[in-house]
Amino acid sequence: MTIFGLRTKFFLTYVAIVAVALVILNIYPPIQSRELVFVSKRTSLMAQAATIGNSLEALEKVSYDGVKQVVDLLDTSGLTDVTVVNPEGREIYFESGLSHTGGEEESRVISLALEGKNSFLSTFDDGVFYSYACVPIMSRSMVVGAVCVYERDTEQGDIIIGLRDDMLKISVAVCFLALVLSLIFSGTISYRIRRVLDAIQTVREGEYNYRINVRGHDELARLSEEFNSLTDRLQSNEEIRRRFVADASHELKTPLASIRLLSDSIVQNENMDRKTMLEFVNDIGGEAERLAHTTEELLTLTRLDNASESGRVAVDVGQMASRAMRVLLPIAAEKGVTLSFTLAENCVISAAEDDIYRVVLNVVENAIKYNYDDGSVNVTLENDGENAVLMVDDTGFGIPEEDLPHIFDRFYRVDKARSREMGGSGLGLSIVYSIVRSFDGDVTAVNREEGGMRFTITFPLYSESGPEQTA
Repeated sequence: MTIFGLRTKFFLTYVAIVAVALVILNIYPPIQSRELVFVSKRTSLMAQAATIGNSLEALEKVSYDGVKQVVDLLDTSGLTDVTVVNPEGREIYFESGLSHTGGEEESRVISLALEGKNSFLSTFDDGVFYSYACVPIMSRSMVVGAVCVYERDTEQGDIIIGLRDDMLKISVAVCFLALVLSLIFSGTISYRIRRVLDAIQTVREGEYNYRINVRGHDELARLSEEFNSLTDRLQSNEEIRRRFVADASHELKTPLASIRLLSDSIVQNENMDRKTMLEFVNDIGGEAERLAHTTEELLTLTRLDNASESGRVAVDVGQMASRAMRVLLPIAAEKGVTLSFTLAENCVISAAEDDIYRVVLNVVENAIKYNYDDGSVNVTLENDGENAVLMVDDTGFGIPEEDLPHIFDRFYRVDKARSREMGGSGLGLSIVYSIVRSFDGDVTAVNREEGGMRFTITFPLYSESGPEQTA
């Protein structure tokens, strides 16, 4: 849908609503007003006709002279004319202030009156109300004639015509105002939507720093806010992606460059002794192992970024931690670090076994690597009733406070030279963070007052309906 089409639809919708309202406004009030006048005429004329008819019932015979005497005694000044007919429908008395010619409808009214029924007819034509009321004249329970009164009212007709004309003038003014306002409103809405569409197109072309200036508090303002929020995330993700690609390229390029340099040295030095060649080959193997390790960790992060809930099972964190301790004890002994652990039972969570094993292995291995000789690492697993809490305390180097917020970022190293020397790629803690968050857990790192670090990892305990929910 184009903006022009959307604007046109808004405009036509407003016009249609206003048109329907104006049509109703120009039809209903005049019709209702005429109906009220008809009711009023019926009441007044029928009452006057009944008054004359009741007065004529005293006559023994309905004749011109008798009728005239009675009518002269009554006040008929407000009537246009009074007509009295005999049972055959022949006119025996007629008093008219205006010329009046009967019609078929008026003849039917007289016929109904001669049948003993009160009858009334009122029409509105060319701004004039024509009203005709007839009642029977009864004598000894017999119809001896009928009296009919006729009224031609132009005053109330002028009021109805004036009301209709005024309503038409108001409708024209309202219609013009509605057209102008509809153009303004539809233009404003389409402009705001066009801004969002233009912004989407701009961001689609790669301008992730583009933002919409939000005004108002309606749905379009909320849409703009959501767009800005989405763009913030896109920009952040794009920066992370670029930095990740750059860091990954650098991490992969370094061992590849070393392998190439060492292999070129072997090829170009024909007189290299066997011992030196073995050292070069051993270094190539080390760089290849480092390259394979970095590649494996990158693949792990990619898998975690695209992970789903389908791999979850009930996992005993204590068993995974015990398995990791068996692997790490020889490493700790080789470095001269004392590794101790206390693992509580019944620490079952919903996760994947290999991932929990990797979390424990990475965190404890880091605590061993970045520790002093003759240092210590203490691992504690507790069940607090709602979460499985794993704490890893070490007496190592610690981390500067300004670096703590970034230690879970990918490829981030506090001391790059020392990390490379120890074979670190800067991805271990990122993997830990991604795994923990994917299983609804949390991980924090703080410096201990007595020196070293404390990593605290929490997972919601497992229940048949899912992780334990806290209020």
